[in-house]
Amino acid sequence: MAKQKEEQAPQGTGVDPKIEAVKQLIFGENMQQYDSEFNEIKALIKKTRTDVENEINDTRDALNKLINQTKESLTNDISDLRSDMNKKVTQLRSDMDDSVADLDERKVNRKLLGTMLQEMGKQIAE
Repeated sequence: MAKQKEEQAPQGTGVDPKIEAVKQLIFGENMQQYDSEFNEIKALIKKTRTDVENEINDTRDALNKLINQTKESLTNDISDLRSDMNKKVTQLRSDMDDSVADLDERKVNRKLLGTMLQEMGKQIAE
């Protein structure tokens, strides 16, 4: 009987006929049932693995999308802040230039006034 099982073992599968004979003796008629259950478990594992990989990919895609949105938002905020800062700096420079011009005019007027007073003083003295 063992020799019949050895002859029934598939050739080219790399399975030792002696091992097949021992399997047949140990498991007997339940071998097909075990094979069926193992195949179901393998299919379940494969499906679960595929589901997990898909969920990981979906999560990765969602995170990349969130990262890109955050990056774009921060870039826009930085651009807006830079624009506002440039406007304020320009306004401050303009205000400063106006103040300097006003000071220069006051200073010039004082000099002019001083010069005029000296001339008036000379004219009165003569």
